[in-house]
Amino acid sequence: MLTQVVDPEADVLGFVPGWIRALARRVERLYVLAGRVVPCDLGPNVEVMSLGKEEGKGRLTRLARFFLGIKNAVSRRGADVIFAHMNPEYVIAAAPVSRAPVVLWYTHTAVTKKLKLAVRLSRLVATATAESFGVKSARVRPIGHGIDLSQFAVTDPPGGFNVLSVGRLDAIKNMECVIEAAALLRSRYPEIRVTLAGDGPRRGKLEELASERAVRVDFRGKVPYPGIPALYRECDAFASASRSALDKAILEAMASGRPVVSCNRAYAGFAPAGLTFPDGDAAGMAGALERVLGGDRAELGRNARMRVEKEHGLEAMMDRLVGVLAEASGRER
Repeated sequence: MLTQVVDPEADVLGFVPGWIRALARRVERLYVLAGRVVPCDLGPNVEVMSLGKEEGKGRLTRLARFFLGIKNAVSRRGADVIFAHMNPEYVIAAAPVSRAPVVLWYTHTAVTKKLKLAVRLSRLVATATAESFGVKSARVRPIGHGIDLSQFAVTDPPGGFNVLSVGRLDAIKNMECVIEAAALLRSRYPEIRVTLAGDGPRRGKLEELASERAVRVDFRGKVPYPGIPALYRECDAFASASRSALDKAILEAMASGRPVVSCNRAYAGFAPAGLTFPDGDAAGMAGALERVLGGDRAELGRNARMRVEKEHGLEAMMDRLVGVLAEASGRER
């Protein structure tokens, strides 16, 4: 398995150790090669090698370690397949020098030349949903998002008017829409407030917008992954105006029993009626939020959890992933 970070405290990729443990329970031996590694318990059949970012190693040293790690895992240890997580560059580097087939995991709608090349070099591509991958190919296998349900306890919404959004503060996440929607609801719900977890280049503009619209916004900045479940428990509704693929945060909020409003196309496929809105439509988001805040939030939350359990739970997703890895390697499961 090739991945960027193994660190349970990482704000975005803190879920990766859970993925490693789940995958390790389904294979004989798992070798993990990561750019940066923080020691943690991953299982007795897992061997981890770092490229050395946590040690400050330079690019040439990291590249040498990468090829050494591939050689050790495939040529010396007999690895049957290489699983590259969210990094087309790993595929481009590994596929030409390894006899083992490569499976890429990728969930993003943006299409780049590197991604197109990685698809050509991959035996198969795993992704969360059909809408989560921008390259059309017969090699693509939608298998769900892999949410570790054990990390997200279902609780009833607290009963206030706290709207949460989680994600990088950049244009593609469109956090402006969340603030504008809250501003439209302020006359009806004067206690409404927004919590934004994440950081990025648009934070200053978002702070200015919140001040102009007189919306109370709590900018939390980057939140270590173990602190994310508490944010979901504190909110009454989760809002996403992201223009990217189905965000993992949407599904984590649902797994926590929180109603979600979103413009995401993949979410629209299994969302309750009235909880979706057109991309960039602040009035539409406000209407969807009003249906949540004025409705049975607990019931909406319980239904949300059931949807995630059915389609995006980690254990079921890992079973499907192992099937994809077996298909790529040509071996029986």
